[in-house]
Amino acid sequence: MAAIKRLAALFLIVVGAAVPLHFVVTRFYDPGWVDASLPVWQVLNPLQVVGLAIVLLVAFGRKRAVDTEQAGSAVTREYLESNFVFYYSAGLMVALLWNWFGVQWSDPPTSDNQLWIIVDVTLPLLFIPTGLRLLREASESTTQA
Repeated sequence: MAAIKRLAALFLIVVGAAVPLHFVVTRFYDPGWVDASLPVWQVLNPLQVVGLAIVLLVAFGRKRAVDTEQAGSAVTREYLESNFVFYYSAGLMVALLWNWFGVQWSDPPTSDNQLWIIVDVTLPLLFIPTGLRLLREASESTTQA
């Protein structure tokens, strides 16, 4: 299990770093997101979907653990964090899929550039901390074994 967590963590960290890097660099060579950057986004978009699915799974597990641990007690920071990450990730997944399907399979292509900005800016804020959490959990599980 630790190896799977490490692999997922590295995936999240790499994609979480690649998305904002390409997002910013795109302004210099394809500011309208119409030509040169599309092949890179066509690779990054499915990776973002996979990464967001991983984040959702991790966030759901964390939310369930916190809900079970704190049943009937006062609202804590851990409770707010776990619920926010889970529900925001779920909403972001819907937005990402809607925009990606519109670009990839709609004829004519339709998407909302403002929504892409929200997705591309906030995904790394979910991916990198979740990846670091998975690395921490993987290292804790190997030291306990």
